[in-house]
Amino acid sequence: MIETGLYAITNCGVPRHYAVDVKPGYAGLAVFVPVPEGATAGMAGVMLWADLRAYLEIPPDFGNAAGFVDTRYDEIFVPDLPGTAHGGIYKGRSYIFAVGMNGLDELIDFSLLDLAVGLNAQPLPWRNRFAQTAREKVDTSFRHRARERLSNAMVVFMPIAAPFDQTRIEVLCEGDPILLNGTALAGRILDADIPKDGIWFKQFYFHAVADGPAGEVLHVPAGGRAEVPLHLRWNKDASPCAHAMTLKLESDAGYLPSRRLHTNETGQGRFAIEALGLTAGERITVKINTEHYTAIGKIVLVVV
Repeated sequence: MIETGLYAITNCGVPRHYAVDVKPGYAGLAVFVPVPEGATAGMAGVMLWADLRAYLEIPPDFGNAAGFVDTRYDEIFVPDLPGTAHGGIYKGRSYIFAVGMNGLDELIDFSLLDLAVGLNAQPLPWRNRFAQTAREKVDTSFRHRARERLSNAMVVFMPIAAPFDQTRIEVLCEGDPILLNGTALAGRILDADIPKDGIWFKQFYFHAVADGPAGEVLHVPAGGRAEVPLHLRWNKDASPCAHAMTLKLESDAGYLPSRRLHTNETGQGRFAIEALGLTAGERITVKINTEHYTAIGKIVLVVV
């Protein structure tokens, strides 16, 4: 299992401040840019925090829950913004809704959702990063952000599709974010304590391995068939991942009678592979994929 809840990744060195609202059916982020001493107004005027907070505690409603960015009151100056020394400029807010005009494969098992900020410090519509990068297999967060010219603000880790308050959410901030509507902070992590290899996310997901001792050589008779049982394990501690889901299979040789694998509620499943046209000594590699992520497992069989 992974630790769920809202986590603040602090001391990130980002010149922004956030307000966060997380409920079972949505996760939202409001963006602010702190101002230096002496600022008196923004391009849209001035609003006290109590007034803006009342507005922010009602999720945006465009009639479709499609993820449009709410820019009402954008560029307004909030002189008494909590968590800042001299106030901040409000830049808008972006929300993910569980029910709305979402793609069929956007909020599914093995997803990673980004609420990012663009070059103008305004929030962007949310995206499923794994779906967005599947074609090029961009695996590191740094490369993804560099090519999209964005800065991550909030990340929703969704190894198993669940209500947002039951997922792990991280906000990349300088100090603690403002918490709306009773949203609670589960913990804090210093940015300096996170490895800069771009694959921090992997520990929160799972992989598939064949049953049996690690390193055991699997065999399939030439021209024959083998049944391969497997199970899911969490990446962080290799503990069993008990979850029913559908995975995709592909092989570099042989024949897969079915290219879908269904695990049961304990995370166990099996697939068949046939060594048609192959001779002893050849190898078959079967990749186990999710809808958007390639090779959460690779199983190699030797033809005998």
